[in-house]
Amino acid sequence: MRKIVVFLGAVVFFSACASRPPATVAVRGNEPALAEQWESGRVLAGSHDGALVVIGVSARLSSLEDEIEAARDSAAQKIAMFYGMSGSVEFLQRTGTSVFDFLAESDTNIAPTTADHTRFMDRLTFDPDHDVYSFTGHGMTGRNGTLVRFRYAAQVPQVTVAYTFDSDGRPSWVNRHNLPTLDGYAVVVGFSQNQVWLRDTVLRSANASAAMLITSISAETETVHVDVIGQGSLVYIRTRGAGTLQNFRILEFWVDPVNMSVYTLGIARLVS
Repeated sequence: MRKIVVFLGAVVFFSACASRPPATVAVRGNEPALAEQWESGRVLAGSHDGALVVIGVSARLSSLEDEIEAARDSAAQKIAMFYGMSGSVEFLQRTGTSVFDFLAESDTNIAPTTADHTRFMDRLTFDPDHDVYSFTGHGMTGRNGTLVRFRYAAQVPQVTVAYTFDSDGRPSWVNRHNLPTLDGYAVVVGFSQNQVWLRDTVLRSANASAAMLITSISAETETVHVDVIGQGSLVYIRTRGAGTLQNFRILEFWVDPVNMSVYTLGIARLVS
């Protein structure tokens, strides 16, 4: 069994507060209702009844119909990512004796191998009574939006994620506890700080997961020590990777209620 687990972190520069109303959406099968998921911050995707489940996210628009179509476009992007992601990634980290010596930079160039994601839009299905949920944020940096749970016909292995929370209130997988495993697949935890729209935060977090997965294919790491007179030593760690992912998907994402940053639990089959 090949199991690779990595974590991508970043500094949160600003915060937002969100209000999550009580659950009003019915439960579909064994899946918690979208409203219940939003209440916990833990939004599930994965696979269900032989279909790939993807969550489309939209900002609040002039009508619910427009929001559903925007969410459909968001979901179609994730389907395109499922059918192949390729590119190159480079991470640079610098550390030293002072906290001011710390530096973390990244240069990523990844994209779906399918250029036109809109080709998947017509094949996305949803139940308007059970799979749509609109939420409201408060404050200057609060976020409004609509979630739509879509299904796409694709035979993918079902992955069980432990529905447990740590003492800090976060899902266990956010802290890299109780991560799922699947033979031949890699699992990662991606992260993005709050963007202007939740849909962009979710997409950036998903891309972060893909970038970390790519580095696990053929990563090369170079470490350089630099002595600075009167200041001590600086350590530069540069990691480069390139490759292709297949069957990349987000099993679920968690929205931090304190600052609206997003963590994603991603999985992919690696192709060298």
